[in-house]
Amino acid sequence: MTRNKVNNVTVREYALLTNGGNNHCIDCHSIPKSAFEWLLANGVSNGDSQRELVKAKRHGSSVALQVINFVGVLETPCRTRIEILPKTSTEKCDPEIARKTLIKMLARVEKLKLEEFQQSNLQLLKQPLYELLITHFLKAVSKLVKQGIRSEYQRVERESPYLKGQLQVAKQLRQRPGRQHYFHVSHDIYHANRAENRLLHSSLKQVLKWSKLSANQRLASELLFVFNDIELSVNHANDFRRWRDDRCLAHYRPLKPWCELILSYQSPVAMAGSHCGLSFLFPMEQLFEKYVAKQLSRQLPPALKLKEQVSSQCLTHHQGEDWFRLKPDIVIYDKERVVTVMDTKWKLLDASLNTTKHKYNLSQSDMYQLFAYGEKYLDGQGDLYLIYPKHQGFTESLACFEFTPGLRLHVVPYDLETDYCPLERLNSEQLTEGVA
Repeated sequence: MTRNKVNNVTVREYALLTNGGNNHCIDCHSIPKSAFEWLLANGVSNGDSQRELVKAKRHGSSVALQVINFVGVLETPCRTRIEILPKTSTEKCDPEIARKTLIKMLARVEKLKLEEFQQSNLQLLKQPLYELLITHFLKAVSKLVKQGIRSEYQRVERESPYLKGQLQVAKQLRQRPGRQHYFHVSHDIYHANRAENRLLHSSLKQVLKWSKLSANQRLASELLFVFNDIELSVNHANDFRRWRDDRCLAHYRPLKPWCELILSYQSPVAMAGSHCGLSFLFPMEQLFEKYVAKQLSRQLPPALKLKEQVSSQCLTHHQGEDWFRLKPDIVIYDKERVVTVMDTKWKLLDASLNTTKHKYNLSQSDMYQLFAYGEKYLDGQGDLYLIYPKHQGFTESLACFEFTPGLRLHVVPYDLETDYCPLERLNSEQLTEGVA
């Protein structure tokens, strides 16, 4: 495989990646030996939790790598690009449908402006995820350029053959012999070299390296010409802190999340090792949790407030201190009163496994967790919700689980296509249905 050629691989969560071979299924795909060995050595994120991207699993007489935890796309040093789509069904699915679901969730959670995506045609959805993201980013930058790149006054100090601006007397008195005809001056210049434009320049340069689509390469090159006189950002974190939100920069606001995404400042998971290739990776369970919370918050009436990751209660008190904080994904309040507690789980339940042995594939630890939430946040009285993604094997809410006579748990499906979640016990008049 040549250096310039990219080997594109599309799989979904929990798919197997085999070392060579002729597998080309969405649940089992072959990758080159070099990519296999790199993933085996570097498939662990370098964050505090040290979460794995892949794990070794026996496949016939050999060993395969199973992708876990993350969705998105990453590139190995040998130019193998692996696109990992969410597993929204136990059956084989169309990659275009999974890609559309993932893009919609990213747009909501990462605050990316993808209005045009709602009307995207099938041809656009056939593009790999990274090309789709790059296409929308370039269109957003192109729109900004048409509205005008903003400049600002910047103070410069220089040695000039003529007097301009303010004379720096102290430096002028220390001027070396033979250079008295030069003036040490400081003055303002009106220039576009500001933090926002430096980050956009760096982002454009990055996506030009990543993209292999001729249309994206052409547009990125044209936009880079516009930013040619602007420096690249050498300190992303500092420039993001200096990103201003003035009224005159209102048209810059949609671009900040894009730059954060592209420059790996906030969302992508950095991989171990020194390779700095393409990496858009997102923990699917966190993406689902944040997406459901944001969608439900839009459906609540003004009287109710939704809060995420509340930790106001603890499991025990020990020696005068609170131990083992309880952090449910979602808590809904009516002023100060807790109305209900919800937890989201990115897992495919099977409604047909309604036996005491299989228990719909529910986790016993999750049930213990919800019981603790009910006792501490609801004082043992009320309704709890456990939300799972809807699919062919789980289309309707399960029968109610009763912890105690006054404490009930509802296991409900969330439809990622229509954004409808059946919350029957949460006063149907207080919620609007199906906000897309």
